[in-house]
Amino acid sequence: MKRTVKFLLVFSFGLMLAGFGPRPYSDLAEYKRLPLETRISRLQSAGEDLFMRRRYEDSIVVFETILALDPGELKAKLWITKAQSQLLLEKNAANKQALYRKYGHLTPKDKIYENWHWGPSVGHFEVRYSEPKPYVPKVRKLRPKATDAEVAAARKKAEASGDAADMFELAMQHWSRKEQEKALKAFFDAYAINPEVLGRDDEYMLSTISEEVDAKTAAGKASAKDYLTSGKLGLIQGDRQRAVNHLVRAAAMDSKAREEARKELGSFLATSQVDTVSLPAEIFSFRQAYVFDKGLDKLYLRIVLLPKNRAQVVPVDMMLKNESVKDIEIASKDVVFAFQQPGIDESMRLYLVLPEKEEEFPQYEVRLILTLDRAKSQTFELSNFVTGENLPDNWSFVFSSEYNLSESLAKGDFEKSVDGMKISGWHLAITAGKGPFIPLESFKEPLPKPVDVWKLIENGGEATSL
Repeated sequence: MKRTVKFLLVFSFGLMLAGFGPRPYSDLAEYKRLPLETRISRLQSAGEDLFMRRRYEDSIVVFETILALDPGELKAKLWITKAQSQLLLEKNAANKQALYRKYGHLTPKDKIYENWHWGPSVGHFEVRYSEPKPYVPKVRKLRPKATDAEVAAARKKAEASGDAADMFELAMQHWSRKEQEKALKAFFDAYAINPEVLGRDDEYMLSTISEEVDAKTAAGKASAKDYLTSGKLGLIQGDRQRAVNHLVRAAAMDSKAREEARKELGSFLATSQVDTVSLPAEIFSFRQAYVFDKGLDKLYLRIVLLPKNRAQVVPVDMMLKNESVKDIEIASKDVVFAFQQPGIDESMRLYLVLPEKEEEFPQYEVRLILTLDRAKSQTFELSNFVTGENLPDNWSFVFSSEYNLSESLAKGDFEKSVDGMKISGWHLAITAGKGPFIPLESFKEPLPKPVDVWKLIENGGEATSL
């Protein structure tokens, strides 16, 4: 009896424990209870992981499972395409390696570049062998020394035809006689007609002359003529920085060379290639003054600047019509040449060609006098937008007779009269560079007496007497 009771008690306790134990667990059941978006996201991550491990076939199976759940899942379709492309690339690579091992160097008979599939019957392949051959440079043509009759005949032909090829042949005839100056003149004439003559065999003429000038420059024995020649060669050979530098040196050494250098630089700066040698400068002071005197409208310009990267060509934009400036006078040794070109809209761009200085950070004081043509423009704007708005030394002035009255002329930031002359000044730093409009027809009376305009500009318009 006691044994039966004990058995029943143990059996009941076991049943109780079984009732509180964990229920059977099913991954599939748990997976089915997840939202569709979560299932797709997990499958997508698994498929991408397989793809990154280069298990492309397995990744395709996973992505196809995603499409079975949601046929419109574009991301899965994209990854299936990527996996199939990788499988094709691997297959092509394997086929190419097999073909290379079998045939050697691949030379396909038929070339198909779109949808290319390598296979055992893709085309015809051959193995080609050739013995190495030493490089033999092309023999350059060297003309024998031309006779007087040959030179005369070449000159007559070139003058009659005006063809660049005939002019180039004349240059080579002179070069064969070591007549360097005549050879270069004929060559430059040929280049002006057709720049393609640079591709012709010049028998080392240009490189030989350039090397000679370099040697003279290094020895400090180069003349103005040498620098002029080097500058011209630099312009046509593409060494434009050196070309500008040598043309400026030639202009500083000889008056005749100066005019020729001006012509060469003027033609070059009128082309789009000017951007390869010009850089806007850092400007420390900008002052301009309009003066009507002796029947002429003149604009005095004084700029203190520091070129960037030691550039010798500096652009300066002026609020003037290009055609309204009929003359530019240089009044400073810190400027070699000043060329004008049309700017944007109704502005004008000045290209200042500066001399070379030895200082590490050379400063230049530019002084120019621009003569204006009233017939081309009745008004102009005395503004300056070249410098930044924060430049404090940024002024425009008008120096005129007190009898020149204009109601349309804006009142200056300061105005004063001295010995019959009226001085008006506008501080452009506080107006973001905006200055007054100058009506030229209102200025008819000359200055009461001669004045030092540059001194007035330097003193900021301050004067006690004239």
